[in-house]
Amino acid sequence: MNLILDSSSTINLHNGDMFATVLELTSAGFTFHMGSIVRGECGELSSSIETHVGNGGLIILPGKSMTASQFARILNLYELGLGETECIAHAEQRVLIVCTDDRAARRAAESHLGTDRALGSLALIRECVCSGRITSQVAYVSYEQMRAKGGFLPDIPTTYFDC
Repeated sequence: MNLILDSSSTINLHNGDMFATVLELTSAGFTFHMGSIVRGECGELSSSIETHVGNGGLIILPGKSMTASQFARILNLYELGLGETECIAHAEQRVLIVCTDDRAARRAAESHLGTDRALGSLALIRECVCSGRITSQVAYVSYEQMRAKGGFLPDIPTTYFDC
């Protein structure tokens, strides 16, 4: 599965102490990308991002790989932030799945790319449970931590992470 992370999902995963765990899914065939605009939006996480880029868990996509007209078209079409727009543009160009915890960005990605090309950080945490990296209890505690630190995430039952 090839994904591109936006700042909302990256920050939520970091706040739930799940960023590194989710990026370990590379050993299960996942690839994680991030655009240069999103990288800038995650400024306070720059050292963590650099660590994961250095160890091959995260690929930074250069902004030069998309045209200004492509970016402007998506920006004007959905009126999202620059980072969310960048994610959709890269996903369109590279056939990536957008990982976002922003409701408007997820709807835009689903509309623009298809419903199978957008998901949120909770789906990635669930994948970590299903692959045996963490327990469902650890996942739920992480989810609660993400919400406590300001993450706008849906209400989910305690069984959401059960596989």
